[in-house]
Amino acid sequence: MEEKDTLCRSLRQVDTSLVFLVLILFSVLLSYWSVGIQRDQLCRTIQGKDVSGFPSVYPIKHAAAAIVVGSLSFFLCLALSADRQAQAGSDPAACRSARVNLLASILVLAAALLRLDDLTFVERSRQSALLEEDTLPD
Repeated sequence: MEEKDTLCRSLRQVDTSLVFLVLILFSVLLSYWSVGIQRDQLCRTIQGKDVSGFPSVYPIKHAAAAIVVGSLSFFLCLALSADRQAQAGSDPAACRSARVNLLASILVLAAALLRLDDLTFVERSRQSALLEEDTLPD
């Protein structure tokens, strides 16, 4: 009976992983959409047309980045769990693999956090510059 419980827990974990993978795919689609908007803006600018009606891509990019960070956080938790289980066992190959995967998860999450931070920083800087421009005396 204990083996069946373990297998059921593993199945729930795999099902949850699938959900987070779908979320990552959704974030890629959001990124694709934002790049498409930017492409359309560039094309219209090259043609000398007005681009003021285009939406800001920041909210789209921010949402995509936040989804990635959340999903990668889940996968980091999985890697931590796998590492704990491997360290409790006696297979050196499993221990090494778990450590490498844990390190990879940490690095990938760190990269996603840096990108989200940079995106937010650039947007704040842009907004500050616009505010300063609007408040300068004529």
